[in-house]
Amino acid sequence: MKEIFKTFISLIILLILSTLIYLAWIINKGEFTSQYLEKFINDRFKSENFYTSIKNPRINFDKEEMRIIVDGENFNIFSIDEKKISEFKNLKVYINFLPLITKRKLVTNKIEMFEGKIESSSVFSEPLIINSIDLEGNLDLGDKEIIIDKFSTSIKEDFYQGTANLNLKDFKADGVLTKLLRKKIFYNLDLNSENMKFSLDKNSFSIEGDATLGETDVLLKGKKNYIDLSKFVSKYSLSGKIDENAIEKLFKLKATPYIKGPIDFNASYFIFKDNKERIKTSNNLKDVELKIPALNITKYKGTEATADIDFNFSNKKLKEIKIINYKQENKEMKGLVKLSKEFKPYKSLELDLKNNGKKTSIKIIKNKNLNTLDLKGDYLDFSETLKETLIEEQKEDSFLVKLQPVKINLEAKEILVGEEKSIYKVDAILKYENKLFKEAKVYSKLKDEKEFSLTISPKENSRELVINSNDAGLFLRTFSINKSGKEGEFVLHGDYDDTKETHPLTSSVTIRSMRLIKAPTLAKILNLASIGIVSALSGEGILINKLKSEFVLEKGVLNLNKYEAYGPDVGFSNQGNIYLRKKEVDLEGAIIPMVTLNKIIGSIPVLGKILTNERKGIWSFVYTIKGDLDEPEVRVNPIKTITPGFIQKFFSVFKTDKKEEKD
Repeated sequence: MKEIFKTFISLIILLILSTLIYLAWIINKGEFTSQYLEKFINDRFKSENFYTSIKNPRINFDKEEMRIIVDGENFNIFSIDEKKISEFKNLKVYINFLPLITKRKLVTNKIEMFEGKIESSSVFSEPLIINSIDLEGNLDLGDKEIIIDKFSTSIKEDFYQGTANLNLKDFKADGVLTKLLRKKIFYNLDLNSENMKFSLDKNSFSIEGDATLGETDVLLKGKKNYIDLSKFVSKYSLSGKIDENAIEKLFKLKATPYIKGPIDFNASYFIFKDNKERIKTSNNLKDVELKIPALNITKYKGTEATADIDFNFSNKKLKEIKIINYKQENKEMKGLVKLSKEFKPYKSLELDLKNNGKKTSIKIIKNKNLNTLDLKGDYLDFSETLKETLIEEQKEDSFLVKLQPVKINLEAKEILVGEEKSIYKVDAILKYENKLFKEAKVYSKLKDEKEFSLTISPKENSRELVINSNDAGLFLRTFSINKSGKEGEFVLHGDYDDTKETHPLTSSVTIRSMRLIKAPTLAKILNLASIGIVSALSGEGILINKLKSEFVLEKGVLNLNKYEAYGPDVGFSNQGNIYLRKKEVDLEGAIIPMVTLNKIIGSIPVLGKILTNERKGIWSFVYTIKGDLDEPEVRVNPIKTITPGFIQKFFSVFKTDKKEEKD
């Protein structure tokens, strides 16, 4: 009886309303207002979970579309405990006229809301500002299902458009976004889509489809969590391809010198309730070229490689990059990069590398006055670093230049210093500042019990350099200075002149008891001069009792002022320039055979002075070494061959002038 009475009353109200609407159409030319209309609308939208409030509703009639328009102001929705869920400045409801007259049924086919705000702490971290909402379809709230043929929503700079089916009984919805535009959704990147499926229930909101993030095409799957926020607030899974240009735009990190080519990626983007975010990525790098000299990583296109990397954010700022694992053939890497506003591009860096089973750890900590770099491990490649800092002109984007001023703590079982050339058991402390090694203490093994030490000590306007080794030949071969030496003792004393912009190094080198073996350039000189000791070079070698050299190294040019060496079989001297950057040589010198015999003859009174030059011996052969540093052109001046010492003073063994060359 109660249900029959409610139905009867509802029909009466509808009949009265339809009559009032009809009269409004005739008398007021399509517009009608009433104090009872406000209550009727509010009661109509009331449910177990929420209720509404609207002010100054008006009724208009659209003769062309044959529908009634209810237009009201200050439309608010409240939860049952009187918390405001949303508010809109204006609401318009479009009702079909014919069903109202013929079936006494309210059939709504369009709803518009303007200038509003939705508040729900369980869904949105802050109030959602809405410009407009436009719904079209079967919107009758009395049905169990509402079919929205078309809806569009403008929220700030974002825009949504699509279709949806709403299940009112189970509070579910699903549909398709035919147009989606979200501005600056992530790191100033826009999200666009024209075919995105979505579903909604009491627990979550899910979305899936093809989209474009910035300039990158992705497959996007997303879920917004409404219930168990301890796991996450939102989660988005993305897959697609990204290149070095997109990485630079996305994370504001310079990638072009190190990465080239597309990366196949799968990423999961998490948003947590404490305003923290995380991106977990799994990347296929097969089509990527990598070149990171500082980490000895070189990868060519087509080589299999993978990388799992996490990105952690706080308050919309990238705070950490965690390298879970990088794999490339026999190379692996793990690490952590911490970022901050104060230090660019990172605050600290920790890397653990493995190459052919050899482990290396790198740790960098940035500080205002002095950065620190800790290098420890089984193996390090310093070949490029040494080349850049000692020979070539310093590049502004080189690893050490960008890190300076820096204190370097170094412990390594092996360090590569050149092509297939290493030093071992290295223990060093260095300070690098203003593109210079200001201080250094280096101790190392060359091989077995062969040692090498280097110190750089600061002085006023200069730096003192001292190098010692108990195997001169091995030291010279290791650092590609001379490939023919064996054994001997090596001592270098030098000073960097820091008053000059080029910081020239003036040094003297003394080598004792070293043997020369093979020595192709020396062999050419001996052959051209017809000195019959060439065979000794292929055996035990030619003994050099003492070698003394004085030079200046500046801008990659080694100016050899003095180079004299002697032994029981031969003595020679050089002077000129070695162009280390161009790998060219321009030297001239003299070679003296049978040094021991010359000394004996030179000791004979009167005859010794006549037949010998004080230093050059009875016979001297002038030669030149020019061209490519590895394979130079060697010439012996025939005019200077077999010349007594007193005549030699007129021709000068060490400096041949152009006039003599023409002769």
